[in-house]
Amino acid sequence: MTHLPTTQAPRNGADARHPSRPLASSGLRRAGLAAAALVCATQLAGCFPVIAGAMGTGVAMATDRRPAATQTVDRGLQLEAENTINSRFSGQARVNVTVFNRKVLLTGEAKNDSVKQQIEQYVRGLQNARVVINELEVVNSPGFMTQSQDAYLTSKVKTLLMTADGVPSNSIKVTTEKSVVYLLGVVTSAEGDRATDVARNASGVTKVVKAFDYVNDAERARLDAASTSQNPSFDGSVGTPAPVQSVPGVGGPIDAPAGAAPGAAPGTAGSAGATTAPVAAPVTSPVALPPGRNLP
Repeated sequence: MTHLPTTQAPRNGADARHPSRPLASSGLRRAGLAAAALVCATQLAGCFPVIAGAMGTGVAMATDRRPAATQTVDRGLQLEAENTINSRFSGQARVNVTVFNRKVLLTGEAKNDSVKQQIEQYVRGLQNARVVINELEVVNSPGFMTQSQDAYLTSKVKTLLMTADGVPSNSIKVTTEKSVVYLLGVVTSAEGDRATDVARNASGVTKVVKAFDYVNDAERARLDAASTSQNPSFDGSVGTPAPVQSVPGVGGPIDAPAGAAPGAAPGTAGSAGATTAPVAAPVTSPVALPPGRNLP
């Protein structure tokens, strides 16, 4: 088990900061999209295509730093894991599978620890799973009571990330479980810190868990230049900052040659089947990444 840093946010709201940038000329369009996203989050899932169309016609979209092939692998890995888990463990678990850069995050609930470990072992055995982070909670009766609120918070955080300065929102994956927001993505240290600050200030968020893959500025520029897709992130309200927890990244920058990961610390390399789980401790600077496996 890896010990992870955490911090408790001020609860009186006095230190809460609005993370999003002031909206200027193009900001009017962004503000409208953010408002529309929030309406959709509370009213209709069907609004998604409308916002997507608006984004495609008017707003410059951040690019996804994953190669197109890696995006395809991630989608396939998520579908395969979700379908098998839902079938094999029906009635024993409620599992959400989130995949980014072949890093698999498991959130939700399992009936007992044996089921939790069986699910983890299954995912670790999948060919394209680079890292597995098992955040399943053991409960007697897995349920679905918080899913609507969690979807709303995910939408809210996505909107805040989209409108914030210095955040590559389309290279960050957001998912929420019981008001705890998880962030995955390929970012620099500064981008990861900024994204975390944005998420922890969203009202309703109780904690933020980071599971980023970090790159330096040179690698970020290379990945941005090589980006092959444009998929908008969208979906806001600011409140008392939530606690932050950091899951050390395992693996290096995507599609990078061996030894190319910046700031790699000796002895920090992880295995493809490594699992990390949160443990309370003070927040520190992001963990340096060792070189990662070349992606397709």
